[in-house]
Amino acid sequence: MVGSAMIARWLPILALAAACLPATAQERVTCADLRSRKLPNFDPALAGETVIVRGVASAPAFHFPDYTLAAIQDSDGGAVIQAPKGSAALDALRPGDEVEAEGVVAGLAGMPVVALGRIAVVGSATPPVPAAVSLRDLDSFPQNLRYLGRLVRTEGRVIEKSPTTAGGAILLRLDPEPYKLFLPGVSRMQDLGAFGEGDTLVATGVALQFCPMPPYTHYFELLVNSPTDILRTERGWFLPPLTLAAGLTLVVLAAYLLWSRERRLRKQRERLRSTYQLGEEILGASSTGALLKRISEALPGILGVTRVHLYVYNRAARTLEAAVEGGGEPVSISLSSPPAGTSAGAVACFHYRTLLVIPDIARSPFPISADEGEQAPQSLLFVPMLAQGEVMGVLELDQDDRPRDFPADEQALAQHLGNQIGVALRLLDQRSVQEQLFRTEKLAAVGRLISGVVNELRTPLASISEWAGKALEKGRPGPAEREIAAISSEANKAAEIVARLVTFGAETPEARPVSITALLRSLVEFRESDWKASGIRVENLVSREQLYVLGSEGQLEQVFLNLLVHAEQSLAEAPQKVITIRTSVLAKRLVVEIGFTAPPESGKAEETASVLGLARSVMAGHGGEVRLILGNNQEPRFEVELPAAARDRTAAAAAGPLGDLSRVLTTLLIEPDEAAQRHLLGLLSARACRVVPVGNSDTGLELAQRMRFDAAFCSVHAPGLNWVELSERMQSRVDGFILLSDGYDAELSADFEDDGRFVLPKPVQEPELDRVLRSIDRRAAVRA
Repeated sequence: MVGSAMIARWLPILALAAACLPATAQERVTCADLRSRKLPNFDPALAGETVIVRGVASAPAFHFPDYTLAAIQDSDGGAVIQAPKGSAALDALRPGDEVEAEGVVAGLAGMPVVALGRIAVVGSATPPVPAAVSLRDLDSFPQNLRYLGRLVRTEGRVIEKSPTTAGGAILLRLDPEPYKLFLPGVSRMQDLGAFGEGDTLVATGVALQFCPMPPYTHYFELLVNSPTDILRTERGWFLPPLTLAAGLTLVVLAAYLLWSRERRLRKQRERLRSTYQLGEEILGASSTGALLKRISEALPGILGVTRVHLYVYNRAARTLEAAVEGGGEPVSISLSSPPAGTSAGAVACFHYRTLLVIPDIARSPFPISADEGEQAPQSLLFVPMLAQGEVMGVLELDQDDRPRDFPADEQALAQHLGNQIGVALRLLDQRSVQEQLFRTEKLAAVGRLISGVVNELRTPLASISEWAGKALEKGRPGPAEREIAAISSEANKAAEIVARLVTFGAETPEARPVSITALLRSLVEFRESDWKASGIRVENLVSREQLYVLGSEGQLEQVFLNLLVHAEQSLAEAPQKVITIRTSVLAKRLVVEIGFTAPPESGKAEETASVLGLARSVMAGHGGEVRLILGNNQEPRFEVELPAAARDRTAAAAAGPLGDLSRVLTTLLIEPDEAAQRHLLGLLSARACRVVPVGNSDTGLELAQRMRFDAAFCSVHAPGLNWVELSERMQSRVDGFILLSDGYDAELSADFEDDGRFVLPKPVQEPELDRVLRSIDRRAAVRA
């Protein structure tokens, strides 16, 4: 190959030569004109022009499968004429014939040739004498351009020979790349002659270039008619001493390499067995904490790392949560503004969805500092945990004792483990959904049982209350009247309890306006006597204004009661026992705060998770959410957020915006965007619809296979199964499939909307939602 310095020195000369050429077609040109090149790829400068060239044939024609070449020379150099396949125009040429050829200049793999139009023998001359040229001069660009097309003789040592479909090739030793002698039409090894490796040859032929790709600055060769044009001047050693010594050295080296390779392969097999075993174990993990504990025990021995951290993506909060062994409360990390430290690298890995290797934190782009009680790592490897194309989180591997560049095989192994962990997390989510479905079905069965028991209790309780009232009207003052009044009061209390059971245990509770203000005051009065006995003081900061939400009063009451009881139990060991209840309205959202002065280590994580899990499942159906806030210098508190109902709309909402619907609709909502999901939850809950929200299409399809839904709302950006296939697979399972688009799309609406299929642009407008729900209700009535 020609050095870059030499090319740079000759580029101005070649550019000047190309610039001096006329821009129009030439009538007559010399062989020197034909070899001119132009920048930047060094194509033939006269490419595409029709020219006439004259010269003396220097060799017989060369026959290739698709064309025939002939070489001519003049006093300035050589040129090559190309005839198409099947043409015999060049076959009659003999060395010494003086010819005149006309044709179009073209580039044949970088070699300027004249695509033959016509040719005529105009005389005869002495055949050209081959010029003696060294291999180095024939291969050095651009000095070798003056030899292209000329008959030359050169000398070199054979390093290899091989036949091809177009001809045979003999490679001569030349650094950095060998020089090739090409014999067209020679297709067998024995036809290349008795030349062997190490032989010194003298070959006569035409200098040529065959460079398939630009720039055309390399791949030069000598075109030889037959093996008779090649002479052997020196025979090579059968086994040269250096070759023999090298052979022995290679044998010893090969034995060592085989031993080392076997040892390395044995370690790799052991590592793979451990990896596959770990992958099978983590697929059965019962929780994120248990999964982290298992990989923390196994990965240091498999990959030789010091520590392992696990960050799990929280779809609802759009944060990464650092998992804690033992099931403790995870630490949330913002994806938009992560804190300084290794978590910044985890956030970057999550965003870019690719491996991130930091061999030395001294040259890290992230300001990394050690966590409290831990040594600062020297090297880091962040691995995205993928499951069906979705990033489930990030796996962090730390190396403490020395900087380390994780090799490609370790990176591939770590990525495999990361994907296994991602699948395990996906299975945990699916098991959680299945358990939630099981609990829902179980609660529905309990609700039906409660309804049956309540129906049996209503009649005798009503009779007791009625007869007690009549006895009070007819009775005379005395001890009996007080006892009858007590019976009436207790019967009324029992009837009220039965009514609450009906509200909470009903299978299809209707959305009604619920006064959160009255509900909280009722619960405080209900628990006040127990709190006083336990020494708990209550700061009741509930607003005096009546604040309403739409939903099930029994379910909301149960959630707030569970939160208050959990706060009460957390104060058992607290020196100061205070429960603070506060309400506020922010941006049409009702926020209820339940704070308690409990020490940070009070309570059990499992109990807290259970309370929050039940509360979140109920609040999700009401378009709200529940959070546990644990501040460093503040008391822990629960925050319950619900969509507030305007005072002037609660009466109308009690009957529902769609009072003309034949029944309560059960809907499935597939929406990964938290804000859009919350908005649509509020609209559907206000219309007395039961809503099951999920974040991806796969979970939605699994729910649709287990439960009957009247309608399914699906975002065009829902991860997992694409919405086109999802709509086809759910067509027979729902009465209506509603596609949520980013905005109004007339083409999408025209293509997708059909009987039972609708398109709603986001944000969803209430009139359009009402139209769709009425249409689905009519379809359900016709089907029934």
